[in-house]
Amino acid sequence: MPVYQSHPSFRRSKYAFLVFITLFACFFIGHQPSHAADACDVYETRVVTTPAPPQWGPTYQRYDAMLAKFPEKADVVLFGDSLAEGWPTESVSSIFPGKAIGNLGVGGDLIQNSLWRLEQMPVSKISPETIVMILGTNNLKARSKPCAIEAGLTKTVEKLHEIWPQAVVYMFTIPPRGKVFNDFEADRQEVNSFIEKMPSQTNYVRSVTGFDDVITCGKRGVDQLQSWFPNYFPDTCANFRGDSLHLTAAGYDVLAGILKQGNN
Repeated sequence: MPVYQSHPSFRRSKYAFLVFITLFACFFIGHQPSHAADACDVYETRVVTTPAPPQWGPTYQRYDAMLAKFPEKADVVLFGDSLAEGWPTESVSSIFPGKAIGNLGVGGDLIQNSLWRLEQMPVSKISPETIVMILGTNNLKARSKPCAIEAGLTKTVEKLHEIWPQAVVYMFTIPPRGKVFNDFEADRQEVNSFIEKMPSQTNYVRSVTGFDDVITCGKRGVDQLQSWFPNYFPDTCANFRGDSLHLTAAGYDVLAGILKQGNN
């Protein structure tokens, strides 16, 4: 009776294939997202939720400049980073006609810097009925974990409510940023999902969201070639300045229109 045996080269190929599959499986399993690894580190959270003065000179200068023109009266307060600081007063006035506008935005602010400012500013001088808050993009750039950013934003709105309990906080989701508007996109989306749910946790927060496609003129990183070669596909959206982060007057008009819808 004949005995059939595998050819030596076939056995070697089969062995190599099994080794490859085993190594691939080990690599794949070892690189699967781990809930334990994604758990928020207590120290990262502490960094973002602990009030801290700016560690960058220009930000401190902007804080001093804001403090020098701190409003004597403000029915509506803009609070946050450079996206708040750069918002034209006339644009905000179009949403809240007849109201005194106070801009407490500081370019370069991280969440922890904004918390520090709330302890330093003469907040008792004013009693706003509305707070428009846009904050968090600098923490994305600093690579703070989304859960730490969420904890910091929560602490910020709680502090605002503690200082001005009569005020409603309109909290903007973090706008897109980058050459094709997809820098730190996974983290941004995670934080924004959290912001969208915040009104269900409090009775004084209103989330302002749903403007990503409009603000980016529909050019938000949908083309894979743009993601690979951003310098060859620069954004041409008139709502953003050349850095693809800060907004033009047209960009603020978009935000104002969205906020006006929610304020009516």
